[in-house]
Amino acid sequence: MSVGGMIAQAEKSLGLREPNHIQTWYRQRNGAAFAYNFPWCNAAVTYWATQAGERDAVLFGTDYAYTVWHAERFRKAGQWHAGAKGIRRGDIVFIDWAGTNEIGKIDHVGIVTGVDGANVFTIEGNTANVCARRVRREAEIAGYGRPKYKTAAKPPAGGSTYTVKSGDSLSEIAEAYGTTVKALQSLNNIHDPNKIRTGQKLKMPGKAGAAKRVVSLSKLIKAFRADPPKKGTPVSYAGVEIVEDALVAERLLAKGYADGHAGTATLSAMSLYQQRLGFRGTAPGGDADGIPGATSLGRLARAHGFTVVA
Repeated sequence: MSVGGMIAQAEKSLGLREPNHIQTWYRQRNGAAFAYNFPWCNAAVTYWATQAGERDAVLFGTDYAYTVWHAERFRKAGQWHAGAKGIRRGDIVFIDWAGTNEIGKIDHVGIVTGVDGANVFTIEGNTANVCARRVRREAEIAGYGRPKYKTAAKPPAGGSTYTVKSGDSLSEIAEAYGTTVKALQSLNNIHDPNKIRTGQKLKMPGKAGAAKRVVSLSKLIKAFRADPPKKGTPVSYAGVEIVEDALVAERLLAKGYADGHAGTATLSAMSLYQQRLGFRGTAPGGDADGIPGATSLGRLARAHGFTVVA
């Protein structure tokens, strides 16, 4: 379902080298012209979209290996944007190593996982012969296609059920229904939020669903900077526990550390979450050093039902 489902499929391919099962899968579908170790960046996008149930949105129902034809199809549909202005999570980004915005000169493709200023974070197949996260800048980006992803229908008043579709994630379902991952886990007895199955029926909360919680970014940053060197000291900001609960749900923090104290384990878990979003630099002052930022905290908040204020 929608952007999260597509990116979740791409994340499953991280670290994949060649030759690989995506090449085999594409060859079985499209014939001997794709024998041996053919370039597979767009075949990877095709595979992810198929696994996520987003073939119509991303591929217009057709397999693509040739990046130029794929970009041209976005253009014909009125969903092509030259350059990087306005690019966002879920967009299919096309790269020209020569630095032009010409579709006919496109060399490479990936999916956008996040944007921070001039940095465009991606997952790309066949980048240095592996599937990996990259950071791109406008000089490399020829343009991007914006798929019309599926969106979850809103529940009727009084609560209802939702049937899990291929590519769904619990966090996206929670966001679409205005609830939280934790609330859905509790309501449906789900131990692991990353293990839901296609066809599974989930009970959905009605209008009286979980209330939004509020976390102050400035107070959180202060706590994260003060707490790690002071193990055993009192909790400095109660909102830390809200963030820790979300990191537990993301399977990045052990439940025993969700105690409201932004200690070393919590800092490390936040760093891992930032790296998952494509940020780099784990040393102090780096983009993935574990100190919450507006982008990483905002993404965590949307997935787990809390509100971020200054």
